[in-house]
Amino acid sequence: MTEAKAVMDNFMKKLAADEYKKENQPNNGPEINLDFIDEQLKSYSKLLKSGILNVALGE
Repeated sequence: MTEAKAVMDNFMKKLAADEYKKENQPNNGPEINLDFIDEQLKSYSKLLKSGILNVALGE
């Protein structure tokens, strides 16, 4: 257990000292705005009205 603590302490020191390269993943998804939200809500409403969920649930 003492070895695990030493490894963690070393990791935390390096992390605090900015020794690790930090990369951000680009957001390639759609822009979330009112039009996008409106389309998502319409799509969800159509899914509910289609009855496919009732079939899948055996109702």
